[in-house]
Amino acid sequence: MNVFKNTTHLASGILFAASIVVFLITALTNRGDMTSAVLVLCGFMLLVTGVFILITSERTPMPAFLTELMPVQGTVNLARAFADLGVTSSTLHRYLPESGNVIQINPVTGGKIPNLPEDTTFITIGEWNGISYPAISSPLLMKLKKDDHLSVPKNNFEMLSTCLSEVFSDYLAVAEKVSVVKNDKSIVITLNKFSPVSLCQAIQEISPKCCTMVGCPICSLAASIIAESEEMDVLSDSAELSGTTLTLVFSLYASEVRA
Repeated sequence: MNVFKNTTHLASGILFAASIVVFLITALTNRGDMTSAVLVLCGFMLLVTGVFILITSERTPMPAFLTELMPVQGTVNLARAFADLGVTSSTLHRYLPESGNVIQINPVTGGKIPNLPEDTTFITIGEWNGISYPAISSPLLMKLKKDDHLSVPKNNFEMLSTCLSEVFSDYLAVAEKVSVVKNDKSIVITLNKFSPVSLCQAIQEISPKCCTMVGCPICSLAASIIAESEEMDVLSDSAELSGTTLTLVFSLYASEVRA
């Protein structure tokens, strides 16, 4: 391995060389006084610092394909748990303006989804039954808002399209090009040259239904941003992967009027 292949190794090499020079000067002058002691101390500190930088620089980040697979089992397990409970509906994202949070809803019965409490999972209101839980992408969306100052536009499709493009292409860098099309009451997002392909492949190999019943953080993030921007309920219709192109289709529904 080339010791100087990156800047951290170069820095370590410079510190090692400097410590050797200091030790040589101390040995050649052989003064045996306070100046020599200071030089020895400096040489030792340079050596230790060089070793520390070299050791810490050896920590390599987790390979991308491993980080992509991390959310897979969680999504699949939740979808299986829903199926075991008899819940087979596609998930719906709803923005709650009171708290600024987004929840996911999986109805058990049909009919219009009423105003739901945020802190309850299994819900029965009148004849309506369903499951509600924080959106899968909630931590990711909160981090984008806090650290990257993401601002979700309100009721402006052109700005929403720009926002989604910036999130997936610039902030997260998971796609080289993002296109967003609105057709009546649906929105289609196309992520071209989608990088975390193994994430979608792993989930869809088990069951494509997992993508619409629960969804991964990428699908959930798109739906959450749309729900907040359009102030409508967003139903996950489909998530299709073709090569390195991921196409997400969402339907928009008017949310229950809140007091």
